[in-house]
Amino acid sequence: MPTAILPRPSHHLVEVGGVFTALWAHRRYILTGALRDLKQRYAGSGMGILWHVVTPLAQIIVYFVVFSRFMGAQAGGSYSAGAYGVFLCAGILPWFVFAECVGRGTTALLANEGYLKKLPVPEGVFVAQTVATSGLTLALYGVALMVIALFAGLPPRVAWLLIPVVLLLFLGLGFGLALILATVTVFFRDVTQIVGIVLQFWFWLTPIVYHETSLGPWLTEVMRWNPPTAYILAVRRLLIEGAVPGIGDWAWMAGLALLFSALGASILQRLSSDLRDAL
Repeated sequence: MPTAILPRPSHHLVEVGGVFTALWAHRRYILTGALRDLKQRYAGSGMGILWHVVTPLAQIIVYFVVFSRFMGAQAGGSYSAGAYGVFLCAGILPWFVFAECVGRGTTALLANEGYLKKLPVPEGVFVAQTVATSGLTLALYGVALMVIALFAGLPPRVAWLLIPVVLLLFLGLGFGLALILATVTVFFRDVTQIVGIVLQFWFWLTPIVYHETSLGPWLTEVMRWNPPTAYILAVRRLLIEGAVPGIGDWAWMAGLALLFSALGASILQRLSSDLRDAL
């Protein structure tokens, strides 16, 4: 009796899982590199890592001055400058880290070309190192968000404890995109410039400086399916209203993070044999 040859769908899943196993095995190397990168970035400057907070706050001030009148006109009598300041911080600070994660992650393999050619370190480690640096920044911003909210007069809420969870899922989405883009960039160097342009458009297609319903029904629907929107709105509602996202929102945020991370690991795994030759 002939033996049927069945497909082995689990084989590729094992290979993809191997990418994350390698990252876990190199976790100390990743964290040490992330801390070193953060220190070197501001080495010699008087304010040091505080520049990492000052830079986005300066951007927030600019948007506050430009958009506060527009938001006040929309909100009518219930509008307050302090509330809009918190509204902006809850959008810009997470986005700032996400954009940095994707932008710097895109060039992670090219930036570590020398190490990749000399050391038997998995390629994904260098992308994870860049994302871990963004993760340290995100932790700093998470604390800054709560401090800003308290200064603005918002009462502390138990729901704030869920903000780090949302930010971690947002970072997971950024990691997945960084894996994909870093791999593709090795073969197509123009991707780096394209990503910079896309991030600028992406910023304005995400409800960061304005309410998600401000631009009419068509763009509201576009923003609804825009992946970062879910994370920005969740952080904002947790911080300002103390409203916990529903099960569907959690499933959407976790699903996006897992999907793009798995997709990035899959692409990296499939192309890893040619990566070092293409560098």
